[in-house]
Amino acid sequence: MRRAGLALGLLALLACDASEIGPGPAGDGRTSVLLTDAPFPFDRIARVDVYVREIALSTSLDTSDASPEWVVVSSPDRSFNLLDLQNGATALLGEAEIPAGQYRAVRLVFDPSRSTMTTTGGELLGTAVGPGDPGITWQAKGDRPSLFALVEEAMAIGADGEDVVVDFDVGRSFYWNGGDSFIFMPYLRAITRAGSGAVRGRLLHAGDGAPIPRAVVEVHIAPDSSAQPGPLLATSRSGEDGRFLASFLRPGRYQVIAQDLSRAATGTGVVVEVKAGETAEAGDISF
Repeated sequence: MRRAGLALGLLALLACDASEIGPGPAGDGRTSVLLTDAPFPFDRIARVDVYVREIALSTSLDTSDASPEWVVVSSPDRSFNLLDLQNGATALLGEAEIPAGQYRAVRLVFDPSRSTMTTTGGELLGTAVGPGDPGITWQAKGDRPSLFALVEEAMAIGADGEDVVVDFDVGRSFYWNGGDSFIFMPYLRAITRAGSGAVRGRLLHAGDGAPIPRAVVEVHIAPDSSAQPGPLLATSRSGEDGRFLASFLRPGRYQVIAQDLSRAATGTGVVVEVKAGETAEAGDISF
């Protein structure tokens, strides 16, 4: 049997040639599952550490605990700083032997009691005592709550294995309730690395051409005809040089919209075509 894996952080372990949506050959495959995130939009938070207990995959759409289809890929039992995972960075969660097949569900089991935020001032934020109090109000039950990633199309794992990326969107998962109070409403996506593409660009001030750092970049499904943006799929953030990279997107047409929160300014949407295994260019976006 070949090994399969889960990953979170800066390193993707395996390259593979399995299609994201095509049928996988018989046998078992070496599969990596990686966790990544979209950048957190609040400058006041320096770290977001989520303690991950277990990652499992299933070929069934049934996500109940009673389902016999879950295959545990990794039990890392450690925390990961999601803010380290930006612009396509991933970190290894683990590896395991899994049967080849079409996987339709991804389950992440985490520990809220050992998951925290750290402010830029060094203050540690744990579980909030009550609604509106400093800390995180977890919308989860029990000591081992499960999070389920959105799987838009079945992920084909073949005999040679596959990298599976879990995109943990911090900016959409932690709702700021004012002060140091946050409400956790998880938003995760799962996709194979081989079946995904990316989009990159650079944000510039319209006046002097200076880069726009730490701006929020939203990736929407491109509207067919309406002037309004389509559904929001993912977020990213520009670096100090104004450059951004939004990764792990399914092939398709997307509209990229940038926001400079420091100026409350929004750029004009740019439509790009993303292809599997390629990086689309959004170019320079000035506003």
